[in-house]
Amino acid sequence: MAALVCDICGGKLTMGSGGIAVCDSCGVEHTKERMQEKVQEIKGVVRVDNYHMIENYLSMAQNAYDSSNQAEAETYCNKVIEIDPNNYQAWMLKGKSAGWQSTLQSPRFAEAVSGFSKSITNAPEEERNAIIEESKVEIKKLASALISLRGDRFAKWPDEDEAAGFFDDVAQILQAMTQFLLQSGNSIPLSEVMEPIAFQINQAVVAAWNGKIIPDYKSDEGRPNDYEWRIFIERVGYCTSLLEKAIDLCGKDDEADIQLYRNLIHLHSKAIDSCSWDYDITDWGKRWHKSYTLTANAIWVRRNLISQYNAKISEIKSKTAREKEEKRKESIKRYWEAHADDKARLDAESQDLTKQIAAFYTEINKVPGQAEITIIHGRISELEAEKKALSLFKGKKRKAIQEQIDAATADLNGVQSRRNSAIEEIKRKIATLEKRKAAIASEFTKARRI
Repeated sequence: MAALVCDICGGKLTMGSGGIAVCDSCGVEHTKERMQEKVQEIKGVVRVDNYHMIENYLSMAQNAYDSSNQAEAETYCNKVIEIDPNNYQAWMLKGKSAGWQSTLQSPRFAEAVSGFSKSITNAPEEERNAIIEESKVEIKKLASALISLRGDRFAKWPDEDEAAGFFDDVAQILQAMTQFLLQSGNSIPLSEVMEPIAFQINQAVVAAWNGKIIPDYKSDEGRPNDYEWRIFIERVGYCTSLLEKAIDLCGKDDEADIQLYRNLIHLHSKAIDSCSWDYDITDWGKRWHKSYTLTANAIWVRRNLISQYNAKISEIKSKTAREKEEKRKESIKRYWEAHADDKARLDAESQDLTKQIAAFYTEINKVPGQAEITIIHGRISELEAEKKALSLFKGKKRKAIQEQIDAATADLNGVQSRRNSAIEEIKRKIATLEKRKAAIASEFTKARRI
């Protein structure tokens, strides 16, 4: 900082009691208020002298960040902030630079969120919303990157420490989200962060299972020894606890959870079927036999869990189907509310079709021939009774009556044929009308988009 000098002669000022300064050369006293003014003037000069460096430092910081040199970028951001503590661009880039230097052993979420919050506070009004959204995106990216690092480690070393690390990481992320809310007044929907994390945890479990756990369990001969089996059961426990955590993180039961439940069922099923092997040496070589398996109680517990998971899957599917149907009905309702004139026209047409169909059924009942058919049936019945009453020796008479029966039957068939043809013609007309009516009904149940 520049030295404080006398307003009269330019001599050096020496501070005295009460904030009063005295010139060493001319002895003039300078009041406390004047000294405060001089300090502000000097600060202003320093600011002016260095302010031109801000743009340069910001450019160097951005270039370093773009080159993945976050440490250097953070250094340049700090230089900008020393000159202008309210520079929102420097705070944003500092937050990003700090966050992306995080490691599993040393996460820097708090520093990142602090930088984002200060950037939001100091941002111009017209840019604040964009800064808020950028901050949210960065926090979600940082959370995903942290879980990805943990997932890579768990895939290689599926042990207790790495499984517990997932829980610690999630706690760190939740703490960062809370800090962001408290410092900036902005919240990030929990599902936007936790649901992707749940997916990443599932991926890590699958990778560990296929790439490490199963190969180690099967061993070279495909018959794990006691130690290999115990390690397998322990690892199944780590995996199932992580998958259950992933389900909790999702926050709601939906189709995404179904895969998690299926994976849990697979893990428990494999544990139930697992065992270790040992062998005896005989004259014919090795004679293998099972050594260790789960206890009956442990098997019962796992089977009970499997039943619960299957029930949950069925529940989710039913719920999803109901919600899908409700959404479909709601979309149809909104569509016809927006197309009321078309609905009224189709309703009127459907009602008219109903009246036409009813009229045609009435017409069927009026098709001529039914009375004649009844008379002919009566005549045939009388002739058959008369024929039946004749003795076997009345062959000529019986033949004559049969000829009358045949003639009456021919008349009956003719009348019935004409009547059926007329009825079929009416039914064809009815079918056409009913087809159109069904098409209208289908319009009212068809999926719609507004």
